[in-house]
Amino acid sequence: MKVYLCQKGLRFITDMLQRLLPDHEILECSPEEIATTAADADVLIPAIVSLGEAELSLPNLKLVQQFGAGLDVVDIPTASAKGVYVANVPTAGTGNAESVAEVAVMHMLALSRRYAEARQSVQNGKVATPTGRTLKGRTVLIIGFGGIGREVARRLQGFEMKILSVSRSGPKGTVEEEAIQVHRHDSHDQLHSLLPEADFVVLAAPLNDETRGLISSSEFGLMKPSAFVINVARGGIINYDCLFEALKEKQIMGAGLDVFWEEPCDPRDPLFDYNVTATPHIGGATDLSFQGIASGVAENIRRISSGDVPLNCVNKEAVTPKYS
Repeated sequence: MKVYLCQKGLRFITDMLQRLLPDHEILECSPEEIATTAADADVLIPAIVSLGEAELSLPNLKLVQQFGAGLDVVDIPTASAKGVYVANVPTAGTGNAESVAEVAVMHMLALSRRYAEARQSVQNGKVATPTGRTLKGRTVLIIGFGGIGREVARRLQGFEMKILSVSRSGPKGTVEEEAIQVHRHDSHDQLHSLLPEADFVVLAAPLNDETRGLISSSEFGLMKPSAFVINVARGGIINYDCLFEALKEKQIMGAGLDVFWEEPCDPRDPLFDYNVTATPHIGGATDLSFQGIASGVAENIRRISSGDVPLNCVNKEAVTPKYS
């Protein structure tokens, strides 16, 4: 089978997959080349590239397999209509959720301990400045309590924080939840009742119609002026204009962003004039995560090549497969 990664410059991923799938061709193309260079593709791996009608109409295409969890770049109804399976690799158990959680904590520490200013103090020959804040004794609200949210909570327990969470599925009665207040997010009222308590708001929910623009002016208005917002989910969960206004008007203290509304982000974005720490969507970019995800991707390619339904398929009930 011919498998195309729809992003150039990620040779380490194609090499890793080729080692796992020696009997298949692992290739790459730029987003603009999908309809030409990848016209004979059996499998597309979109990464951060959007796949719509034109890309999903390739004659041999059987599977869109994300290298990770996010499927917001795929037009799933169109894929289903074209007989194309769409699958991902869950964050939990692959090292991905653990890796993203570490980046969330990194942003929390960088903001609370004023890392940018501390580096400047080193350059200026100053000692014992700036004074930061501890995570100990603070309250964190985690929005989304799936694989990533749970791993964030697990790490923050060691900092002796009060941990709150809202989740669409609500509490599951697990032992680990005994130290965490998990609330069902079935209305904005539940979220709004918790936001005033939070010193940190960590976004770890998937991007979908329910969560797009979830954090906007009304939510920022409920936060403490000393609060920090950390986004390791998807840029679209925050309304950009509302975040800009909240930072400008000092409704919140700062933001830590690993994800953006367009990627790569513009380094001249005026958001960066304020107290913002930024990383280029590297939450899951670790050796452990890539190895775990690659194994999941390889398994699904093997399954497709054998005529089986892929694991973690989001549209299996809607697809009539087009195996040759």
